[in-house]
Amino acid sequence: VARMNLDWRWGAGRRGGRRTSGWWEAASGKVPAASARRVALLASVLLLVTAFRMHAADLDAGDLLRRSDQARGGGLPGLVWTVYLENTGGDAAQQPAMTVAAEAIESASIAIVQAPANRRGWTMLQVERNMWLTKPSLKKPVPISPRQRLTGEVAVGDIAATNYAKEYAASYLGDEVLDGESCRVLDLKAKTNRTTYDRIRYWVSVARTVALRADFMSLSGKRIKSATFIYDNTIAGPKGPILFVSRMEIADALTDGRSRLDYRDVAVKSIPAGRFDPDNL
Repeated sequence: VARMNLDWRWGAGRRGGRRTSGWWEAASGKVPAASARRVALLASVLLLVTAFRMHAADLDAGDLLRRSDQARGGGLPGLVWTVYLENTGGDAAQQPAMTVAAEAIESASIAIVQAPANRRGWTMLQVERNMWLTKPSLKKPVPISPRQRLTGEVAVGDIAATNYAKEYAASYLGDEVLDGESCRVLDLKAKTNRTTYDRIRYWVSVARTVALRADFMSLSGKRIKSATFIYDNTIAGPKGPILFVSRMEIADALTDGRSRLDYRDVAVKSIPAGRFDPDNL
């Protein structure tokens, strides 16, 4: 009967009087051709699995972004609210507080300034990726960019209902815990140059599917502003109650400029489509 000697030391064995490759040989590069092929195959499989998981995460990122939009007025059939804006720090601290009444449907929103008196009647209309401004001194609305500053650190696009799922391509960056909540961190890249920001890093709560933080960045990845969100409002959604933003605080990345937006009087309301026709402004 043939006799086999076994050496049970880590990574070594004897087969027919000949020692097999040990882990130290693999580390030193002395790997037989068959073993090298197995290693290469395993590496390929791992790369495929990783790529599949990242693709699945990106798909989840888009769905998570769509849900988070609802908490900021996006993708809902009809909604009204009032925003109160105040500025602190920097030159904006001298600007008076502002009150804006907003209305939104799934793909459009309108915001009308109620105070201060010198801006009363200013109206900003957003339809898909287009935006217009009209005011009492204008005969007809003029196209504007959502990047135009409204007051303090607030851009015109910050007042409009959020439809990031339509405006940005979302990819998954990783998971983080923010203020005790597990979040998915998303990288949002603008699909066109008609968005409020070129790029956004977005922290979305996994449990509540609402955004907790946003870093607004340039195309090069430089942070311009940051924002945090609180959700103490609740509205009636088609499948049950939906959390709605109650406060947004925006901070400039280079100065001590700060702007606070408080959202009140939020209500679901049927709004005729003609309300969002530029010709009716």
